[in-house]
This record gives sequence, structure tokens and C-alpha cells, in this order.
Amino acid sequence: RVAIANRNVPNMVGQISTVLAARKLNISELLNKSRGDYAYTLIDIDGSVDAAALTQILAIDGVLKARLV
Repeated sequence: RVAIANRNVPNMVGQISTVLAARKLNISELLNKSRGDYAYTLIDIDGSVDAAALTQILAIDGVLKARLV
């Protein structure tokens, strides 16, 4: 599972899913909740997310924090 705190802006989930898809990782479950300018996204992945993928997610403009759970 990947837990991500991010700004509540258009295409944020799309950018995150693009990073995962490029690494051939399937999203089995996704939850995104927002309040005002901020959102929290939980993504369950079929497979392992490596440090490089997490670094790519953290590099997305608007991602505040991300970690593997």
C-alpha cells in the first residue's frame, strides 16, 4: 500500500497512476479523500513498489509526502 498526502489539484491521481502503470504495477484499490486544498490517497498495489517508484511519486508537483505502508 502506498499512502500519499497531496494538494487537492486536478490530475493528481492520474499522475500517480501513470507512474505505477509505467512500472507495470496494477492498482487493486484506491481511496482518495479531500478537505479543502489537501487530499490523502491510499493505493493498494498488486506487486511491490520499489524505492525508485516512490521517488518518482514524490517528485510529482503537489505531492507533500508519500510512504509505503
